[in-house]
Formats: sequence, C-alpha cells, structure tokens
Amino acid sequence: MLRTLLISLLTLSLLMSEEVSTSIKLSDQNFIMTTELYDLYDSKGKVMRLYQELRNGEKKQLLSFTLNDTTGPCHERSVEEGSYEVNGSKIIFYTLLDRRGNADAPYGARIATYTVDENGELILLSSKIYIETERRTEAKKSAMQYLFTSPVTQSEKEALRQYVESAEKRFKGTFVFGEEARSLIKEVNEALQRKMQKRWH
Repeated sequence: MLRTLLISLLTLSLLMSEEVSTSIKLSDQNFIMTTELYDLYDSKGKVMRLYQELRNGEKKQLLSFTLNDTTGPCHERSVEEGSYEVNGSKIIFYTLLDRRGNADAPYGARIATYTVDENGELILLSSKIYIETERRTEAKKSAMQYLFTSPVTQSEKEALRQYVESAEKRFKGTFVFGEEARSLIKEVNEALQRKMQKRWH
C-alpha cells in the first residue's frame, strides 16, 4: 500500500510542473506568481498561484486561479479559460466557462476583483457571475428557463431564487441578469482577447 502511495505521489509530481515564477507588486508590496501545467486523469490545463512574500524569506499562498482547463473526452469537454490583470492595488480575475461537443457542463462568466490590505492579505471587492448550468435546449425542464422568460407564479419565482442561490454558492459570486450579464460576458471575452494579443507580441 505504501509503495502504491509513493508511486501515485511521484506520478502526480511529474504531471504537475512549475512553468514560470515572477514577482509582482500590489500596493507597494511584493508577491510571487507561479504558473503550473497539469495533466491529471481526464483534465489538462494551467493554474496560477499567488503567494505573499514574507519577511523570513518564506511565502504564503493566497489563492489559486485556473488559466485554462479542459476536462473530459474529445467529444464532450468542459472548458475553462481565465485571465488576470494587475492595476495598481487591484488584481482582476476573468473566467469564461464553456462546453465542447455534447458535454453537459456550465456556460457563463465571472469577474472577481481583489485588493490588498496593509498586511498583504487579499480582500475581495466584488465578484459577479452569470451561469447557465445546462444547455438552453434543456432549460424548459429546469428553473434555468426563468433566466430567459420572467417567472410569473410564486413557485416559478422560488425556483429561480433557488437556481441563483445555488449558482452563487457554487461559483462564488453575485448573479447578474439581462444587459448586465451580456456586458459581463463581453468584458471577459475582451480580457481573454487581450491575453491572446500579449501572447503573440
């Protein structure tokens, strides 16, 4: 059993490799940002980790953020694309969730904005999400339909409330609707486009 555990840990370390480590400043404080590639089971992608540099030379992890991930076989994959931008004392994280083929996976977007306090701790300023948990063709069977047609009865309104509450808990943000949702998705796509442009320059 111990041998199996050691082999598993060795395999995991080989499948996750550190790619880049860079230093950044937020509110005149030093932080370290690393990116790691991973290839675990049916998931492949890249994750960013943000660390606070401590005075004793050690580092404290503050968060991890998915830069890209594909999960599942070729004909039914869930896809997550992420980007971040540092602006003075703030760091903004952009996430787009999508699906490929027949995947029963969420579609939507999230923008989370953090700042740094005087102790180097990250403070969440805002987090907005718009999430469709299944395909629109299936929406008539669930409360998701009320994202597109206004609920009328009390039971329909309660179903939408529960849907939103569940999405907010799962995806960690405040749900937005209508024009605000469309603007959110547009802003995320623009951030991902800026990321691609930087990659090619």
